[in-house]
Amino acid sequence: MEPSPKDTTTQKKKRAICDRCKFPKEKACICKALPDTPLSALFNRCRVIVLQHPHELRRKNRSLPLVELALFGQHLSQTEQQNSSASDDDFVMTTIVGRRIGEKSDDAVLKLLSDPNEVVVLVFPHPNAMDLEDGLALAESKIKSTSQNQEGETKSATNTTSPDGNLSGKKMTLIFIDASWKHAKEMDNKTEVAGVWPKHLIRVQLTPSTSSTSNQEETSNDAFVQRRFQIRAPPSPDHLSTAECLAWIASRVEGNSDIYEGIMKVLDYMVELWRGFARPDGDKRKGGGSFTDGDGCREMTQKRRKITSNKK
Repeated sequence: MEPSPKDTTTQKKKRAICDRCKFPKEKACICKALPDTPLSALFNRCRVIVLQHPHELRRKNRSLPLVELALFGQHLSQTEQQNSSASDDDFVMTTIVGRRIGEKSDDAVLKLLSDPNEVVVLVFPHPNAMDLEDGLALAESKIKSTSQNQEGETKSATNTTSPDGNLSGKKMTLIFIDASWKHAKEMDNKTEVAGVWPKHLIRVQLTPSTSSTSNQEETSNDAFVQRRFQIRAPPSPDHLSTAECLAWIASRVEGNSDIYEGIMKVLDYMVELWRGFARPDGDKRKGGGSFTDGDGCREMTQKRRKITSNKK
């Protein structure tokens, strides 16, 4: 039996997918925007845990896969992300898919979060959340204090200063929630009610232009630019995509603007490709348009902000 005209049309529409970035090769491949060297090698002071809502896996317009590509050069599963590290607590980024921490979470991650000697920072708006700079300053002071205490207790070879100046290699753990704004709030509340958030958790939030760092003017390309991920429209100007939020804060902690710029290059390239397919009238039907969503982070300011670099 010969195929019907409909079957032939369907076969013609099948697109070749890039083995690396997993986007259609012909019109949506973003490999040319990826860093020559994966950015994971630049993470010396922090590790990242992303709590991702299950619904995010269904979305084609999410930003987290762009971060994975920039950090690792390819898409990695949660197991592959952790297997890429030398030890259970030495990962660069791991993703937990669930509606709260503790649900389908890796035992090593739960052990890490429950350790009172670990410095854990949750980036999400909350009545008890501190301003970003104040919260990170507190986290860094705790790391310094812990490292000095360890150094005083033993002079073993493991208690040395790392090449980037981080005493004893102690890392800060950053937690981000990857979900729509509605789901992100539910996930934070469920984790809090379940008593899973660490007692020593430091909550921080990205604040609007009233932030204490809003006087940092546009001085170079190593600066923050608001709302670059225009594929998904946030519920208000005070929200960022997961990629923007993660890239900025990781760059801030590491003191290395290459992390922010590297991730943003991939994100900007994807946005430009999306604009080529978007309908000019903003229609959400096939062919483009805007999307309604916002990830669990607040935008910092409408001005650019320069990243303080540790590089000499």
